Amino acid sequence: MEVGVIVDLETNGVDPKVDQVVEVGIVEFAVSSAPAGGLRADMIGSYSALQDPGRPLPPEIAKLTGLSDELLVGRSVDWTLVRQMLSRASVIIAHNAAFDRGFLERRPELEGLAAHWACSVKHINWRKHGFRTRALNYLAADQGFVNPFAHRALFDCATTFRVVTPYFEELIRRSYLREYLVSATGAAFETKDVLREHGYRWNPDARVWAKTLLEDELEEERAFLISDVYKGASRHKEEEIRNP
Repeated sequence: MEVGVIVDLETNGVDPKVDQVVEVGIVEFAVSSAPAGGLRADMIGSYSALQDPGRPLPPEIAKLTGLSDELLVGRSVDWTLVRQMLSRASVIIAHNAAFDRGFLERRPELEGLAAHWACSVKHINWRKHGFRTRALNYLAADQGFVNPFAHRALFDCATTFRVVTPYFEELIRRSYLREYLVSATGAAFETKDVLREHGYRWNPDARVWAKTLLEDELEEERAFLISDVYKGASRHKEEEIRNP
């Protein structure tokens, strides 16, 4: 039996270099073999704590989370316990993992922590499963339930656990795949709407439409570019993204 965790953070801003964590939520789960084959994940523990950031919450953060300066004053996260929970996990899952990881890896209490991360936004192909959006609360609604306290860390963890459970094996498998930046170099101007609808975004610095993909999506993407964008031999570029 292996153990994993789902992590969610609430913060007082979006920049881990200058902003702070104000709430930590962790759901711990055990992975075992399912009787019908495959894997199953069972929740076995949780942790939740508030952290005083030492300055007033921005009004937009207070409105989004329902937290207040009065709730946070004097509160602190047990970072020793957080490190223990993360250390024994074979995988750390977060919905938009780059955000949570960016904040956690700057905590001095977690320095040197070796961890394998999985992102429930990008490592599950939600579109292929018929979902219209990857936003957490919409995924929950599309699966028939509601997160009663959205943007509170522990509730978001529990919601993430529930929405990923049917796709757990896919999430873990794809978390080990390489990631690529695909750039539609030389694409004609009139293809911009087609590219946008297909998930490409305009990079004004490189002056190119681009998107990130996992390696198991490349073959299908190449076929799309050849048939719908270039109308023949493709001129796109693929660059592997080296994640830490």
